[in-house]
Amino acid sequence: MKGRRGTYLFLGILLGVQGLFVLIIGILANSFAYHALPILGLAIISFCMSYLHPQFIQKDERMKMIREKGMFYSYFAILGYFIILITFLQFSSIQITAMQVMNILLALIISTVFVSMTVVARKH
Repeated sequence: MKGRRGTYLFLGILLGVQGLFVLIIGILANSFAYHALPILGLAIISFCMSYLHPQFIQKDERMKMIREKGMFYSYFAILGYFIILITFLQFSSIQITAMQVMNILLALIISTVFVSMTVVARKH
């Protein structure tokens, strides 16, 4: 069990460094590297799973409750992301391509689901 947590932590650090590297290189080139956001989202998954792994190994009511409540809270947060993004795009407040929108939404959805599960696990 300890080995899996270490593996998740190692992958989180590796993906985090890679994502930050791509993001910094993009910023130094005077552009924002939207394609780095999903990589950072995967790093967040790895860090969250390193914390959640012991809870998810046990197939009990607590694990089921963590998943249910985490997804419930994530649903409303993701709905909020869509409303905010649609509002900004509708009023032309931001000018971004469809691929950039997809990268932003992918990173936000991935991060929200796993961070909400981590928060629920820490509270209960």
